[in-house]
Amino acid sequence: MTVNINALIIYLGKSYKEIYEAKLIPYKTEPKGHSGSPTISLDMVKEGVFLSFLRENRTLKEITLFIQRDSNCDWFFPNDLPKPLQHEMSRDWVINTLGKPEGSVEPRKVLRHSLGWADKYQLHNTPIPITLQIDYGLNNFVKEVSYILTSEMRW
Repeated sequence: MTVNINALIIYLGKSYKEIYEAKLIPYKTEPKGHSGSPTISLDMVKEGVFLSFLRENRTLKEITLFIQRDSNCDWFFPNDLPKPLQHEMSRDWVINTLGKPEGSVEPRKVLRHSLGWADKYQLHNTPIPITLQIDYGLNNFVKEVSYILTSEMRW
């Protein structure tokens, strides 16, 4: 089942119950998390969407879209992406399309994992402040796109 990403973005800051009642989540799985963690999450693997909620009030704080998966070469993100994003984007294409990022983190190695660039952009014309974070693979193509409440953004 496909997920309406544009509608989900509008629901950032709203409760799980409101999102479920709006039929934006294809099944009734409740978000879960480790005890003591300030967040709970719902991973919709088949849809390529990961949702993170604040535990205290179950409000949606982050939407992550998995555009590429290292473990699956045949993966194709099954949902429509918000304009102007595309299913295959290089870092050069993103910068030419969205402009210079407001912040960037260079490729790095964390423990045994090599990570590519990460860029962030402030979205405009949204009812609440939202930051777009784009994570790239080592090949400089987009792996993940996250829409995050700016108030919850940690860089």
